[in-house]
Amino acid sequence: MGLKDQTLALQWVRDNIRSFGGDPDSVTIFGESAGGASVHLQMLTPKSEGLFQRAIMQSGNALCPWALRDDHKRVATGVARQLECSGVEAPDGSLDGKELLSCLRAASAKELVLAGTQGETFNFMPMHMVPRVDGEYLPAHPAKLLREGRYHKIDVISGVCQHEGVATALSLLDGPSAEQLIADFPTMGPLSTGLDQEERPVNMARRIYYHYLGSGNLTFNEQNFNQLVQLYGDAFFVVPHDLTSQFHTRDASYGKNTYMYQLEHRGEKTFSSYINTTLDLIWVSHGDDLQYIFNEVFGSQPLKRSDDLFLSEIMMDLWTTFAATGNPTPDLSLGFLWTPATPSSLHYLSLKPAAVMRPDPRAEIRAFLGDLPTKQNMLLFPERFPAKVVVQEDDSESGHCHV
Repeated sequence: MGLKDQTLALQWVRDNIRSFGGDPDSVTIFGESAGGASVHLQMLTPKSEGLFQRAIMQSGNALCPWALRDDHKRVATGVARQLECSGVEAPDGSLDGKELLSCLRAASAKELVLAGTQGETFNFMPMHMVPRVDGEYLPAHPAKLLREGRYHKIDVISGVCQHEGVATALSLLDGPSAEQLIADFPTMGPLSTGLDQEERPVNMARRIYYHYLGSGNLTFNEQNFNQLVQLYGDAFFVVPHDLTSQFHTRDASYGKNTYMYQLEHRGEKTFSSYINTTLDLIWVSHGDDLQYIFNEVFGSQPLKRSDDLFLSEIMMDLWTTFAATGNPTPDLSLGFLWTPATPSSLHYLSLKPAAVMRPDPRAEIRAFLGDLPTKQNMLLFPERFPAKVVVQEDDSESGHCHV
C-alpha cells in the first residue's frame, strides 16, 4: 500500500471509527520494517495531520537508507526500457510523462516488479520503488524535516532487534555476495552500505568496512561474522533508529514522549533459522519481534515455549497500553517502568521475559557514522560540515540535496 493510500485509509478511519466504538482522537499506527518507515513518513507529511495521535516504529523509519531515493527519473527510464515503452526519453533528456504512464498502466504487476529490480543489487539493495521528496506530500527530505521540527508531535515507541544485520551477513557466507563485493567493491561496496547515491560513496564504504573489520584486504568468514552482523544492522536499521529517536525526544517540551526498545530475546523460532547456515550462533533477527505481536508468523505455527508466550504477553500489554494512554507503563503492574528517552540519554527497554532498562550503548558508532559526509548527515548536522556544504533552504521539488 502506497503512502497516499495509507493516508486515505487513515482519513476513512477518522470519519468512520465512531461507528465501530472507536475514538478518532485516540488512534495509534504501527508498522515493522517498511511498515515502520511508512509510519514515520506519515508523521512527516502534512497530509496526515490530526489523523493519529501515537505511533510505533519497529525496525524501520524514514532515515533508513532504503526508505527513500532521489533517482526516480533514472529508475523510471530503466523500467520503461525494460518494458520496451516508446518515447522513453526525449532529445533534451526529459521523459514523455503521458506516454510513459500509459505504457506502465498497460503492464502487468509481474512485469512491473521484474522491471523494478533492474540494475546492480546487493542482497536486494537498493530498493528502487520507494518514496521520494515531491515537495507536496513530502515537502522536504526527512532529515531536514526532523532537524527543523516540521512533523506531527506525538508519543512514539521506536525499536530494533538485537541482530538486525544477520540476514545480510549470512548472504556473504552462503552465497555469491562475498565474491561480488570483493571483485567489484566500487559498485558493491556502496550498495552494501546504503551509500550508492552519495557523492564519494567508495571512500565512505571503505571507511565503514575498515572501521568494523580492520584495515587490509577484505575477508568474510566465521571469525568476523559478528562484526558483519553489527555493520549491516547499524547501517541499515540501528543508527537510523537512534538518530530518529534522538530528534523525537525533543518533543518532550510539547508533552510528547519517545520510548526506545531493543528485542534481546532469542525465541524458539527466528527468521534467521530459515537461512541455511552451519554457524552455531544465537541471533535475534530482523522481524523476530512480529511473532510476539501476532503469534502465528513463522509458517502459521503459534508460540509454544513458556518464555516466548510470557514475552508476548508483556509486549501486547505494552503496545495496547501505549495505544490507549500514550504511556506503555503508567504503573508497576508489569514489574518495571519504561522511562522515555531524552536528548542526552537514549536509554532503552531490553525486551525479554525479564525486561529491564539499559543505558545507551551506541554513542561511539553514532558519532562515527554521523560524521560521514553523506547528504543525509549534512541535513541532520550542518554544523559538522561548515566548510563542505551549503544546504538549500527552500524545499526542493526534486528532492535533491544541493551541496
